[in-house]
Amino acid sequence: MTPLRLHEIQGPADLRERKLEELELLCEEMRSALIEKVLRTGGHLGSNLGVVELTVALHRVFDFARDRLVFDVSHQCYPHKMLTGRYARFETLRQTGGLSGFCNRRESPWDLLTAGHAGTAVSFALGIAEGLRQRTPPGSEPPWTVALVGDAGLAAGCSFEGLSQAAEHRPRLLVVLNDNEWSIARSVGALARYLSRVRTSRTLQIAYERLGDLARRIPWLGSKVDEVGEVIRHVLVPGHIFEELGINYVGPLDGHDLVGCVEALERIRRLDGVHLVHFLTEKGRGYEPAKTDAQRAHGVAPSAEPGKVPAARRPAVLDGERRAFTAVFGEALRELAAEDERIVAITAGMPHGTGLTAFAERFPERFYDTGITEQHAVALAGGLATAGRRPVAAIYSTFLQRAYDQVFQEVALQGEDVVFALDRAGLVGQDGPTHHGLFDLAYLRTLPGIVLASPRDAVDLRRMLREALKRGGPWALRWPRGKALECLGPEAGLRPELQPGSAELLRPGRDGAVFALGALVETALLAAALLAERSGHEVEVWDARFCRPLDQGALASAARRLGWIATVEEHALQGGFGSAVAETLADLDLRVPLRRHGVADRFVEHASSREEQLAACGLTPEALAEAWAESLQGAATVKEESAP
Repeated sequence: MTPLRLHEIQGPADLRERKLEELELLCEEMRSALIEKVLRTGGHLGSNLGVVELTVALHRVFDFARDRLVFDVSHQCYPHKMLTGRYARFETLRQTGGLSGFCNRRESPWDLLTAGHAGTAVSFALGIAEGLRQRTPPGSEPPWTVALVGDAGLAAGCSFEGLSQAAEHRPRLLVVLNDNEWSIARSVGALARYLSRVRTSRTLQIAYERLGDLARRIPWLGSKVDEVGEVIRHVLVPGHIFEELGINYVGPLDGHDLVGCVEALERIRRLDGVHLVHFLTEKGRGYEPAKTDAQRAHGVAPSAEPGKVPAARRPAVLDGERRAFTAVFGEALRELAAEDERIVAITAGMPHGTGLTAFAERFPERFYDTGITEQHAVALAGGLATAGRRPVAAIYSTFLQRAYDQVFQEVALQGEDVVFALDRAGLVGQDGPTHHGLFDLAYLRTLPGIVLASPRDAVDLRRMLREALKRGGPWALRWPRGKALECLGPEAGLRPELQPGSAELLRPGRDGAVFALGALVETALLAAALLAERSGHEVEVWDARFCRPLDQGALASAARRLGWIATVEEHALQGGFGSAVAETLADLDLRVPLRRHGVADRFVEHASSREEQLAACGLTPEALAEAWAESLQGAATVKEESAP
């Protein structure tokens, strides 16, 4: 039989009749292919390099045409895609119209969950396992359901809620713990330290090996050495947390030993009930830069030149007169914290991505990385505020959704002085629908007392952060995954006061008024200039600055003077800034044509860039100018026809 090559694989069944030595060679080929292709397309490299052998073993032992496989987050699913008939399309990874960087139901029947958030796989897999058990005929064995979870994801509260329920119902459920000590940054918290002790205990390993050797020398015991080894391990690790939950724990095992992985999974497959198999893996295995990179090459940017090795993504990137919003925020927060010792910073496992790494280094006693636990992070912020601190919780917009109840109860209801810094608010390009921050305005603006603001440039980001900390109460500041102009419009000293509910006029006009929010203020200004050049229409352009409260005076004045209004936002149209403007106009009994521009009622798929997605949503200067020209012409025609 000729060796199995990666390009020949049509599906997981191709692995089952092959010798393990062949599959070890296949793992080497997969790892090389991952490095080559992900460096070209960009994507999650380190996490995928760490699960090659695990993924091959899972598809070798289980038949996921009958059994079920659920990935937590699913940023480690590239080897899974390679083995399920998608290798030929890997050049399109994270590109427009190409393969998703996560599991995606629309892409393949092998992907059960369109995933992108951590901590949910155990609960989702338990639901599948229970559903399969209930529909399995009496006397037949139900299929297995497998959840592949990272050590940081396992520390999420939802994972433990799922494990607790699973232990009570005891379906055929296997939780595979991929333990590499890292999520995006190094895993934190007591569970991470506990796993580290299990992982690194030399005493445990020596005792385990010596007692295992002794057991093999006893004739009647030698054949049962594996079972004896498990008993020995439980004695050496008293009060094991998973066993206390009623879950059979196996490990820790070497996740890069394909033979050992297959043997362990085959033993589990012969059993029933709920099991957790703990595999130790190396994030970024086989990729030399991962040995020195602080994030183990978690995410790499596409290489502009074939063969060139790009660096891992960093938020603080200078680009002429523009800087990443994230970098501006991190710098501004450090400056304010130096002035006010009450300021503390919180993030949920994203210190690099939210711009807080330098803050953590400078003010370690005032920095909290809670791990992937957004609910806890927000409740913690509320408690810190109650105790007189001034917490700034920097959390991606899409992930704050996970803590909505804590935003409501522990912060807004209490009127606490908490500032939410919502990074990645808007479209995010290659990461796709699980990561777009398109719903924060809608889910936050219904909460009484909260202030929602969005800066158009670096100047206003600094001003808004300072104002939020000075005024107190709950605030949320949002900015996109993009770069900000240092100054768009007047210098800081010439701008009107940042009174909540006050907009700023940036361009005069006679034919209508445009109210834009955040980074799309620049787009609105460019569109207004194009409109004037192409059609002669002149529209006012306002930086709304606040979504809640709105500047009712500016809206009412524009409606009465100009009789036509448009809104521009990088947010879902349902419930967003444009909806807030429509509600305000209705409350003021002002009936004027209103054109709302944002993201239509759909989930936006991944694309090669945020700019491409903005274009697809009609949020470019050209598209806006064209829409406004048509709308203004129509409004003028109606006005003429209705004239006496």
